[in-house]
Amino acid sequence: MSIRRSIAWALVAALTAGSVPAAVNVAAQTEANGVISGKASDEVKKPGEFKVQLRDVVSGQIVATSPLDGQVRFSFDNLALSQRLLVELVKLSNNKVVCTEGPYVLTSATLARTDVNINCGRNPAAEWLLAAGGAAAAIALGVRSPKG
Repeated sequence: MSIRRSIAWALVAALTAGSVPAAVNVAAQTEANGVISGKASDEVKKPGEFKVQLRDVVSGQIVATSPLDGQVRFSFDNLALSQRLLVELVKLSNNKVVCTEGPYVLTSATLARTDVNINCGRNPAAEWLLAAGGAAAAIALGVRSPKG
C-alpha cells in the first residue's frame, strides 16, 4: 500500500473515530445536564424571523430548538453530555440554515458553553467538515483531479 493511501486511510479513521462518543462510562455522563447559550450575529436585525437549533453531528437529528430573544440571545439547557452538537441559525421563512457554529461537546468537566457566538460572516462548520471528509475519501480512493 502506498504511503499516500496509508495516510488517507489514517485520516479517514481519525475523522470517523472523532465523531463516535467514547463508550467509557457513558451512562454516568448522560445523567448530568449541560447548557449551551450565546448570541447570534449582529447581522440579525429582526430576531423574530430566526430560530436556533442544535443538531447532533453523529445522527444528523435536531436535538432542540429555541427562539432568539430581543437581544438575539439563545439558550439550551438539560442537554445530554458527550454529544457532539452543531449550533445552527435558521431563517423561519424558508427553514434554511443561515450560519453554523461548533461542534461543541459538553462533558462532566465542561457542563456549560455560554459564549457561543453564531458568526454569519464565515462559512458554516458543517461545510468544512464535509469538505474535509470528501477530500479524505478522494485521497483514500485514489481519485485524481484532471490535469489542465
